[in-house]
Amino acid sequence: MGSSSSKRIVMTGVLGALGNALSFLSIRVAPIVPALPLGPISFSVALDMSHLATFIAALFGGHILGLTTGLIGGLISSYEFGFSKGNLITGFGLPLGKALTGLTAGIVLRRLSSRSNSGLMMVPATVISYIPEGLYTALLFIYIFPVAFGLPQWIASMLALQVLVKAFIEMIVMGLILLGLARNRGFSEYMKGLFS
Repeated sequence: MGSSSSKRIVMTGVLGALGNALSFLSIRVAPIVPALPLGPISFSVALDMSHLATFIAALFGGHILGLTTGLIGGLISSYEFGFSKGNLITGFGLPLGKALTGLTAGIVLRRLSSRSNSGLMMVPATVISYIPEGLYTALLFIYIFPVAFGLPQWIASMLALQVLVKAFIEMIVMGLILLGLARNRGFSEYMKGLFS
């Protein structure tokens, strides 16, 4: 194993840990809907900024690093929104959705970074990167939850809508933060040096 691949493994672990730390802090600081009992499961919504680490990994390390960082960075939220609420579907499914965003972000942000005015497109890029995870989330809520938990489909659809609206707002906020980080020359050079 070469120095470059060792560095990538370490950076994946560090950024995954950062994603979990951001998730834990933002969930604790900004709960939106506390635990709402819905039969065999309970549902909650909170701010989750873990994808900031996913986007940093994807921008500077590419789609594979984005995917693995999203997967690892989704562990705290999978516990908070899934396992701790008695919901195995969200518990196992949430990290996979976050990995989808990391994969997509790696592709979208890499193409974007090759353009000269890439900063102007950072917010739309983070929003676009979330679309596959958003579709996956909608599929889980609208089609899997009613079968697995006996929820009426209209309730599952309303829950999905709340989660998706919150998530797209988070993507805009994280896109603005990522724009600031990417425009910071010192930060960008440091990160490029780590992934070169």
